Amino acid sequence: MTEPVDTVRWGLIGAGDVAEHKGGPALYTASHSRLVAVMSRREERARSFAERHGADRYYTDLDALLADEEVDAVYIATPPHVHCELTERVAAAGKHVLCEKPMAMTVAECRRMIEACDAAGVQLMIAYYRRFFPAYVRIKELLEAGAIGTPLQVRAHVASLYQPRPDGERSWLVQPGVAGGGFLTDVATHRLDLMTYYMGNPRQVAAFTDTLRFDFDVDDTDVLILRFEGGGQGAAMFSWSVGAEINEFELCGTDGRILGRDIGQGRFDVVAGGTTRSFHLPPPAITHLHLVEHFVACLRSGTPNRLSGEEGMQATRITEAAYQSSAEGTIVTL
Repeated sequence: MTEPVDTVRWGLIGAGDVAEHKGGPALYTASHSRLVAVMSRREERARSFAERHGADRYYTDLDALLADEEVDAVYIATPPHVHCELTERVAAAGKHVLCEKPMAMTVAECRRMIEACDAAGVQLMIAYYRRFFPAYVRIKELLEAGAIGTPLQVRAHVASLYQPRPDGERSWLVQPGVAGGGFLTDVATHRLDLMTYYMGNPRQVAAFTDTLRFDFDVDDTDVLILRFEGGGQGAAMFSWSVGAEINEFELCGTDGRILGRDIGQGRFDVVAGGTTRSFHLPPPAITHLHLVEHFVACLRSGTPNRLSGEEGMQATRITEAAYQSSAEGTIVTL
């Protein structure tokens, strides 16, 4: 394992929308954290990103970034089809890895990423940042305190009307060879990660993954039924094709339930013992901030992070099984 550091010096791969508005600013806003270098194959994009975000330098060549001795950790903010290869190369260079979600295109790629980081003695963390939002942290605390008894079921429902332009910045989201899937591998994986965070690893998956509205080569509407290793159940509905904004999350237990009808804004209710307690814990302005703060603290202390490759892989296990279930008309046991 590499030695702990005092200030984590970051390199960033990929200067697109996620790095611009979410992950990138967190790298230099968090304490004991500094953005040193940016890498993009397009020089103008790399240069302008570095200027806007105060990075010391930029690269258009990956080998040059990996050879930079002032870079301790690398944030991979690219589309999923290159996550595995980039993680393997970053790890081989002896640098810690923060990789965007979804972790990879397949479970096999996820395992390769884990093995590469283990072999190199570096940490791997997957950027499912919602686990660190105040509302979801509080929900975890409430569950552990027995606020609704033993959790039995979890439900997620996320939908909106979204159609990426074929020539747009995020057109890759509907290219299966780049994204790995459609809504299910993009937005939905955040909720699938939360479902495993609260209920444990998945054991069985049944799903319909369909394209019902748009002329996409990927799914735009999905329904999943899950069973977790501890015996709990899950249900999820996801869609890019609905003319309404829906963002709901619910946990039901032996003594009550937690219901978030506006969970995106950090609002949820705890209904138990004949009473209702309401919470409003808004997310941070910089979505990745608390996640990066946690990873930086782990790198400074040399302790493992809470969203390792094994943890981050669980959402990909579900999506891979869901596509198999839909194609074969079967329940997939993991």
